[in-house]
Amino acid sequence: MSSEPLRVVLNRDRLNGVDAPASFTSSGSFTLALDNRGKAVHVHVRFRDRLADLTSVSAANHFVDEGETRHVHVDAADVPEPVGGGLEVITGHGADGADVDLALEPRERTAGVDVDDALSQPPKRGTDQGSGQSGGPDQGRRLGDGSRWPGDESVSLLLAAFALTALLAGVIAVLTLNSFAVAMGLLAVVLSVCGAAYVLRT
Repeated sequence: MSSEPLRVVLNRDRLNGVDAPASFTSSGSFTLALDNRGKAVHVHVRFRDRLADLTSVSAANHFVDEGETRHVHVDAADVPEPVGGGLEVITGHGADGADVDLALEPRERTAGVDVDDALSQPPKRGTDQGSGQSGGPDQGRRLGDGSRWPGDESVSLLLAAFALTALLAGVIAVLTLNSFAVAMGLLAVVLSVCGAAYVLRT
């Protein structure tokens, strides 16, 4: 809608006199301001040429009281290119009036911003975090020469198998050799293996 109204002064110098600008341009709907400087007057407004099909008002006839300024809203269609025509403001039942060259222009449209399609995609989860690499819990342990420790699960299974073998050997020794000393030695070996497993786990 045009920010500036089309202002028409009525009865400035004479009864039914109409003072209007020679031309008016709007990009879309606008307001017609009928400013009466004298006695009450009847006003008729109508559009001509191509603007008759592109513009409209709620009422064509208006009674403007003495000293009153009546605002008439003019609906205008959006046009793809400038369209010219005219607006007639008639007073005193056709006794006087004025003709305004009226032009409609396309509305200014804000240019859109192109967005890269890649920005709408969720970020990919990489395996690298900073300068290091993500991995399992076993990958952080290294020996002094730079080689990795075996995994915790592998170490636990190996020690459990060794302890079970030593225990079985102790049972066999007791049953076959009937040697208490050998059994106690194997028991010490089993306890040592269990202690080593605990230290490695922590």
